[in-house]
Amino acid sequence: MQGHGRCLKLFLAFALLLLQYTQGGEVDHSQRDTNVTIRCIERERQALLAFKRGLVDKSDDLLSSWGSEAQKQDCCRWVGVSCSNQTGHVLQLDLSNEVVGEFDNFQGKMISPKLIELHHLQHLALPWINFNGSQFPYFISSLTNLRYLDLSSTNFGGKFPSQVGNLTNLVYLDLSAIFSIGRQPLISFLN
Repeated sequence: MQGHGRCLKLFLAFALLLLQYTQGGEVDHSQRDTNVTIRCIERERQALLAFKRGLVDKSDDLLSSWGSEAQKQDCCRWVGVSCSNQTGHVLQLDLSNEVVGEFDNFQGKMISPKLIELHHLQHLALPWINFNGSQFPYFISSLTNLRYLDLSSTNFGGKFPSQVGNLTNLVYLDLSAIFSIGRQPLISFLN
């Protein structure tokens, strides 16, 4: 009998709450929403900073929003980075000229393997970043949530990893002009 009383109390509390919403008694969501700020995940911010260290920003200001200073702590506000507004996870890293507004502004030393920390990444676009024949980043095949991958005109060296073929969620893939002249063709992994 005591269990029925508890269920009845829960039902009445739920009914009163439902009645408040349907009878025009509104709860102020705006105040609650302004107090909640979704920020990027710290390990993902660190991964992006490690990635930045592998680039040379020829203009010295395209990635100026990326940093460790107090006003730059939220990587979701960085140029080229988009996050989930519910979880704060990084969903997109796009340094294409459409996003940064300029063409051929980055020189790549390497792509940091710390990018593997971006488990929720769905969109990766790094076209026209000249990596000067550095090794193709094998770990990219571990970013299994990728739906969009653009590494066109990046001038990687070494062998192309066949594991990239395991990125089964890909909807868009651009690997045109990815290796410098004289390197192996890419088509071999597309069996």
